[in-house]
Amino acid sequence: MRWTVVAVMLCVLAGCSGSTDPEPASSAPATSKSPKPKPTPKPSAAAPTGEPAPEALSAFRCEPTKKSTWVAAGLLANDSKKAVTYQVSVYVGPLDSTSREVRTVQVANVEAGGSVRFKLTKVPADGEECHVQVIRIKVG
Repeated sequence: MRWTVVAVMLCVLAGCSGSTDPEPASSAPATSKSPKPKPTPKPSAAAPTGEPAPEALSAFRCEPTKKSTWVAAGLLANDSKKAVTYQVSVYVGPLDSTSREVRTVQVANVEAGGSVRFKLTKVPADGEECHVQVIRIKVG
């Protein structure tokens, strides 16, 4: 009885025309579930707006943790005459064209002649090569 009701409902929903051609029987009931698409990685790093500043970085360390993530830390030194903000992005994995998650932190208003330590935790890893990018964003 249930299959008759389902067949009638499908016929009504599909707008059956009363054709005499028999439909091939299916051994499994039709499902309306379609495979879910894989989510695309969300960009976690803001687009760099400034100038590269690798010389501002020192004492950089990037190491794996026990939980399949990495931790990165270092020191940023501002040798300019004005306060600046630095954007530090860390990525662990190969350098190829595949889009992967990057961890980013902005270290705001580092005083002229000053230095600040930073630390990024839970950096996702897709390999064992650690890459860092430092961007100087001018303030004032």
